[in-house]
Amino acid sequence: MREWFRNAPDSRKDHSLTVVARPEVADHPPLDSLKAPLCNPAMKLGTQPLDPGLTVRASLLKWLGEPRHAFTARTAAAAKAWQPRARRAFLACLGDAPPPSATPMRTRVLERVQLDGYSRTLFTLDTARNLKALCWLCVPDGVNLQSSTTRVPAMIATPGHGIGAKDLIALDAKGEARKEGEGYQKDYALQAVRLGYPTLVVEPMSFGERRDADHMSGKSTESPCQAGATVATMLGTTLARIRMNDLQRGLDYLGTLPGIDAARVGIMGISGGGQMALWTAAAEPRIRAAIVSGYFNTFRHSVMGMHHCICNFAPGLARDFDMTDLAALVAPRAMLIEGGTKDPIFPIAATRAAVRRARAIYKVFGVPGRVGADIFEADHQWSGKKMGAFLGKAL
Repeated sequence: MREWFRNAPDSRKDHSLTVVARPEVADHPPLDSLKAPLCNPAMKLGTQPLDPGLTVRASLLKWLGEPRHAFTARTAAAAKAWQPRARRAFLACLGDAPPPSATPMRTRVLERVQLDGYSRTLFTLDTARNLKALCWLCVPDGVNLQSSTTRVPAMIATPGHGIGAKDLIALDAKGEARKEGEGYQKDYALQAVRLGYPTLVVEPMSFGERRDADHMSGKSTESPCQAGATVATMLGTTLARIRMNDLQRGLDYLGTLPGIDAARVGIMGISGGGQMALWTAAAEPRIRAAIVSGYFNTFRHSVMGMHHCICNFAPGLARDFDMTDLAALVAPRAMLIEGGTKDPIFPIAATRAAVRRARAIYKVFGVPGRVGADIFEADHQWSGKKMGAFLGKAL
């Protein structure tokens, strides 16, 4: 019987079963006439791909060509004209902006402590409808954020995968104090504080203290980022877009503090935090400078070339941009790129190539010296060696 069936889609009519003629298919030789052995003892299913066209990454990466919004400008004027169009296209890839909060900038202080050389305040910040960010504001001793007499620059810090923001402020997973400088992230928020910069640390959704109860209790084996990314996708946005919105609202919050110079705020992060530092600086022109550690590379050789967390992805992003094109959205603002020579998930050869391309892009803007690089002998970790000099000049 060469027929198939479908339901009539018109809700105004009776949804009775409609018979539709099945389309004819092209003639093909019967399977038993194909010249192939009926039994192939050398073939072992489930051990290796039977054909290159049956693979995943090797096949799909062949679709990757020149990005549709690649930076190709040859003059500063053309470069500046490209940026607004490209920024809109970039944000379109990230999905809808979260619905605004009915109580923007509302905060609730949870804890204030005085520590060695700085104070730390833990608070929530309303960032979207029914959504709060968790933040730690670390302020060096001697800096008065309530006085506009001397306004100072500031930093926003966003963490990579691990235990969340506590990895940046010398706390362990339970919130207890630990030795400063431990772990692959080396408490880089406190490094900025020790350099004299008030630093706002924002906990990303699905990290640390922003996980669901079943993730925090260990009852769920699902990745918290998987939960955030899949639900966000069904709502027409991405986990990255939600995290970016939190960082932007954090920037708004810093602008309400009389002692902060809102025109001199930088952002920094490593790994997933490096992703958000780059993406947020690309989308948000108010960011003055960015430190991107353990991330700057090419999409082909890093997040598309091997296993990475689902939070790294956005529909159509690699079709439209590569990471160096996002650097072109940051330009001419200052950017420092860090990369370890033994980083297994952001290969150093591609990082070096991306840095060369970024420098060429900044040269088009007339500011080749505003993109710096710290390539150091280590694996996937923060360096911070050039951080002080960079921020001193950039902010």
